[in-house]
Amino acid sequence: MAAKESAELIVKGLKKAGIGFVASLPDLKIVELIRTLDRDPDIKHVPLCREEEGVGICSGAYLTGMKTALLMQNGGFLNSCNGLTTTCLQFEIPVLLLIYYAGDLGDRGFTTLGSVTEPVLQGLGIRHYILRKTDEVETILRGAQILAEDSKKPVAVLLTKSVLGVE
Repeated sequence: MAAKESAELIVKGLKKAGIGFVASLPDLKIVELIRTLDRDPDIKHVPLCREEEGVGICSGAYLTGMKTALLMQNGGFLNSCNGLTTTCLQFEIPVLLLIYYAGDLGDRGFTTLGSVTEPVLQGLGIRHYILRKTDEVETILRGAQILAEDSKKPVAVLLTKSVLGVE
């Protein structure tokens, strides 16, 4: 599946999960997803300069009644750990974390980054799911959003190159 089709499928899945607000930090592998979010009139998309900003912005949007998602690469996730811990985890704010899984199976160049992503999520007590197949997009996004809402904690969905339709 091409990146544009994959992006449209992911945005459709977000909307079915009730997400109406997404903050993101650009990355080459998620650029088509960001473009699709920008074009969608049903989702408020806020571009970021740093991932930690997204934690605060998504937390504020949640406190006004919105279901939120934070889209970033796993390097950005590592940058946002302090904000996630001191805000979302401490004050029980559910945010759907959409994380491009750089360094995943078969991904060259980021093997160290890929190797620490899941252990850090586990260390923070953030449940996570790896999205590898496009036919699971809606089910996993909706299920992760339900877990976030019910647990009042962030839940992460790791987006692989195959599900994003990128090389």
